Amino acid sequence: MRHLILLCSVGILVLWSVMPVVAGSPEALDWLRAHQNPDGGFAGDFDSTSSLGATIEAIFAIVGGGEDPMQWDQGGNTPITFLESQVRGALAKPGDTAKLILASVAADQNPRDFGGVDLVAALEAELDDSGPHGGLEAGNVFEQSLAILALKATGRPVPAPAADWLVDVQLADGSWSWNGDTMPGSSDSNSTALAVQALVAAGGQDAAVSQALEYLRGIQNEDGGFPYQKPSDFGSDTDANSTAYVIQALIATGNDPAGDDWALGEITPTAALIALQLENGAFAWQAAVPGDNFLATVQAVPALAGKAFLDVTGSVDVGEVAAPVELPVTGGEQDAPSRHLSVGELVLVAVGLALAGTGLSLPRYV
Repeated sequence: MRHLILLCSVGILVLWSVMPVVAGSPEALDWLRAHQNPDGGFAGDFDSTSSLGATIEAIFAIVGGGEDPMQWDQGGNTPITFLESQVRGALAKPGDTAKLILASVAADQNPRDFGGVDLVAALEAELDDSGPHGGLEAGNVFEQSLAILALKATGRPVPAPAADWLVDVQLADGSWSWNGDTMPGSSDSNSTALAVQALVAAGGQDAAVSQALEYLRGIQNEDGGFPYQKPSDFGSDTDANSTAYVIQALIATGNDPAGDDWALGEITPTAALIALQLENGAFAWQAAVPGDNFLATVQAVPALAGKAFLDVTGSVDVGEVAAPVELPVTGGEQDAPSRHLSVGELVLVAVGLALAGTGLSLPRYV
């Protein structure tokens, strides 16, 4: 009996330690489900018509919250079928292509044949020799970061110029601006947080990532959250979107957004984000701007679930394209596609270790 109690205690402790932070996520998903359109898609904050961008963000929230977007069915229409119906007109910008790839991988769809389009080939064809996807005129930090994340999620090599370009446009204080502007004061927390995740995915850029984390720490507000910019002519209050993005960057770099290291007083970034949730499950953009905010809600869910971008999507090996990009790869050979252990699997591992430590062994069947 003593051994049984010990094993149960170990299992419970491990289960507790690996369970994601999901406070508020179920309620947010309930709110989101009520806002799904009959065509299966979602609209943003300023329109009632389903859009590609809003639907992709919704998929990240659905998967991040532990649900299957294929089960979000409106008379046979799902978020995936909506995206498939829109995909051929959505490849004008590399960032949109990258987000489609990330959404398809997250939803266990094939990015090589999504709505009849090879999204991976389309993205790789946009890589400019100078580094940015779409070329220097079209490229920006947000799209470049998404492109790198999409390549990583599909097991494709991240060409060195792609990551090098991001490092080249990093500001002296460790931050990034959305369009690659290197003028002081042009940077923002969202671009910085996404670039951090991209460089972690690319590998080999530890100095740039460390400098970026110092920038983010320097703009953290007293309530534990993060503003879009600080200082800013438009105010620097904590907002849900920025806080969620920074939380994901912290997770990607192995930091705990709910722990003491990133707490101000006793308020952590996670607590600051939870404080912006409304009674109906939605999130407000800022405390001083009441009301449901679609983008704040969908971006908060993965962050509260303890998942960075690539934790939401997972990874899949899509194989070679017809004409692979012949450029050096950042960070050495790419890691093989990985699968995170489930909570149940982690508990079993811990129980096995506990058994070994107590001199017991699991039954062996031959």
